[in-house]
Amino acid sequence: MATESKIEEFMKLNTQGLISRRGFLKGTAGIGGGIAAASFAASFGMGSAQAAAANDDVATIANLAATAETLAVTFYYAAITGAQFDVDAADVEYLKLAMDAEQYHLDILGTLGGKSLTQQFYVPANVLSDPAVFVATGVAAETAFVAAYLAATRVLAEGGNGKLAATTAQHACSEAVHLSLIRDIGGLVPNDIALPAAIYYNVSDAVPTLAPFLKGGEGFIGPVSYPTKAQFDAALNGTKATRAPAFATLY
Repeated sequence: MATESKIEEFMKLNTQGLISRRGFLKGTAGIGGGIAAASFAASFGMGSAQAAAANDDVATIANLAATAETLAVTFYYAAITGAQFDVDAADVEYLKLAMDAEQYHLDILGTLGGKSLTQQFYVPANVLSDPAVFVATGVAAETAFVAAYLAATRVLAEGGNGKLAATTAQHACSEAVHLSLIRDIGGLVPNDIALPAAIYYNVSDAVPTLAPFLKGGEGFIGPVSYPTKAQFDAALNGTKATRAPAFATLY
C-alpha cells in the first residue's frame, strides 16, 4: 500500500503537468537514437504472430479491448498528473489528446458490451520518474494496442462483421498515431515503420502482454486506479480530441 500512496501522491502534487522537452531529452540521453522496443516488448510477452485454432468471439474482443483502453487512459492520466520528469508543453497536449482518444475508444467499446476486467493496474516501478522507462512502456503498450486491433479487424472481417471490423481499424489507426507521438516525445524518429507490427493473430494473444499490468510482478508497482470523470476532466483542462463517428454508427 505504501507504493500505491506514493504514486497517488505524485499524481496529486504535479497538477500542472509536464513542462520542458529539453529536460526530458536530457533524461533520455542514455537510450541513444532508439529504444530497444522489441526486447522491452518481449518482457511483456509480445512476440511473433501465431495462428490460433479458433477465432475470438465478439464479447472477448470487446472486453479485452476495453481493458486495454482502460489501461491506456490510466497510463496517460498518470503521466499527465504525476510524471517527475519534464516534457514540452506542446507534448503535454499530445498526451492529453491521446488520453481523450483512448476514453472515446472505451466509450465506443462500451456500446458493444465491452467491459474492462479491472479498474486498477500495475506499472513499471520507474515509469513516472525515469523518462526512458516511460517512453519504452508507451512504445510497447501502443505497439500492442495497434496489433490487438489489427487482430480484431481480421477476426471481425472473417466473421462477416464488416462494420465492426472497420471500426476496430479506426481504433488501430488512432493507436498508431499515439505510438508515433510517444516516440516523438522521447526524441525518437516517429515514423520508423512502414507497417505496424502484426504480432497477434487473435486479440486474446495479447493477454500475456496485459498480464503484468493486471497482476503486477517483478519490477511493477501499484495498483494505480483508472481516473474518475472529475479527475479525467481536470487533467484535460479543456483539451478535447476530435471525435469522428465510429464506422459502425455511420453505415
